[in-house]
Amino acid sequence: MLTLARAALDIRFPKFADDWLPETIENLAHVTSGGTPNRSNKGYWGGDIPWVTTSKIDFNEIEEADEFITQEGLGNSSAKLFKRDTLLIALYGQGVTRGKVAILKKPAATNQACAAVSFDAERVLVKFAFYYLQRNYEAIRNIANDGGQKNLSGGLVKAIKLHVPRNLEEQQKIADFLSAVDKKISLLKQKNALLQQYKKGVMQQLFSRQIRFKDDNGNDFPDWQEYRLNGVLVLQENSLNMLDNEEYELITVKRRNAGVVSRGVFKGKEVLVKNQFILKKNQFVISKRQIVHGACGMVPESLDGAIVSNEYNVFEANNEKLDIHYFNLLATTLDMKKAFFRNSDGVHIEKLLFKTKGWLKTKMLFPCVDEQRKILKFVKALDNKIELAAQQIELTQTFKKGLLQQMFV
Repeated sequence: MLTLARAALDIRFPKFADDWLPETIENLAHVTSGGTPNRSNKGYWGGDIPWVTTSKIDFNEIEEADEFITQEGLGNSSAKLFKRDTLLIALYGQGVTRGKVAILKKPAATNQACAAVSFDAERVLVKFAFYYLQRNYEAIRNIANDGGQKNLSGGLVKAIKLHVPRNLEEQQKIADFLSAVDKKISLLKQKNALLQQYKKGVMQQLFSRQIRFKDDNGNDFPDWQEYRLNGVLVLQENSLNMLDNEEYELITVKRRNAGVVSRGVFKGKEVLVKNQFILKKNQFVISKRQIVHGACGMVPESLDGAIVSNEYNVFEANNEKLDIHYFNLLATTLDMKKAFFRNSDGVHIEKLLFKTKGWLKTKMLFPCVDEQRKILKFVKALDNKIELAAQQIELTQTFKKGLLQQMFV
């Protein structure tokens, strides 16, 4: 039997002083699980009954399903239709899914990987139980049965012992307070998503010249000029004579434009590929074997002097025509991604090899350097707003975690 958190003295609402009573879930609720209609019977699927799996359980309220079953499928399987406000616990699932909880906001069926817990509403409010179990997620995961894959079971869920306020009003106040914090987190996430969507639209308008800037005197910038990439970029080959006992920091370039990062520090004798090049900050690096996955980016100041093999291209800007930071932004656009793909050869997406010479012949339109910097400043301001929203989400989530720990300890 797992005994979970009891009442905290750190945070308690005024006028409530009674002890919280220990009780098993089995004595507080009806616990069962769902099932899966036969997939081969088309008459069981595509109906109007929502059918929920553990992929939807993520400390949330579930209002929609990805799949639906028919009344016939429900009646000819172990699936059951659960009422609104049934609490679901993931008995097993991929990664961190096991032990997560959610609340059904509409009647729905579930598969057998979900425990459905219907609490006695005169003793336990489902939203209180939801936060209580959320607080004890790790402890619940740790009671899973051992086996090829650790799983929870209905029996283990029933044996979990909660500490419950006798007064439903106290349960309601706790649930309302934490729900308000969740609402704040949800609004911040919506704001962040809207900012990112706005940035995506703005980027398309910037590089299609639908949005133009003026210089500091209010005058129009010159028309964009067409250049081959070899007219704005200069390929670098600052080769290195490696010494066996000297230490070198190696880099790699992450996919999805996630940047240039360190692989660690190694002695020369530990580096198998001896054909290495020295990097300087603000150079632009392309992984020849990963560029179709967005593996490119600028060398940060912290990696100035690091080394890279000939599996990578290293470029500097022709400063009269290009600000390298602008090119780093341009590399994230659809047009540049298409250019990377068109100039990569191979029979499999994971085995394509970048053809540098062909790519450097690609023609593109470029604003003058001053307008490039105006664009960079504008996008940077957007990025700062997105980063601030992300920080607010993280801070509020940390605040909520602290509340859970202090209300249920």
